[in-house]
Amino acid sequence: MVSSEFPIGQTLKAVSIVEEKQFGGNELCLDEIKLFFQDTTVTLLAIADTDEIDIIQESSTVPYPADTPSWCKSFLGKKLMTVWVCDNDQGYRDQVIFAFEYLRPSIAFIAEGSVMKAFRSEQIYQIKASEAHWQHSQAS
Repeated sequence: MVSSEFPIGQTLKAVSIVEEKQFGGNELCLDEIKLFFQDTTVTLLAIADTDEIDIIQESSTVPYPADTPSWCKSFLGKKLMTVWVCDNDQGYRDQVIFAFEYLRPSIAFIAEGSVMKAFRSEQIYQIKASEAHWQHSQAS
């Protein structure tokens, strides 16, 4: 169930995760992720049967966990600006994207292989090669 009333404008206070440890390799695989805001908790759950993400929102007054993973600590104290809930071409909800501080993607959770995987977004900048470097490269 998805509610369109995400805690937009609220500050992220903490994040907790439940890792899926059965898969080998170095990919971070998640069964559950909880994002704690001022008075709301947003929980994302991997649905193994369909490779989808279930979204649960609850009013919350519980103490925030202190073990926020290092890969999302930079979002703590930032306001949630918007959320995109994405359906693929077959109608499955397999991606949820959060924007913190700015109206651009910050972190995405994608259902893949019965788990969720996290992807951080970063802007791509134009890089201009200097004339000296370009000429040196051509002369070599």
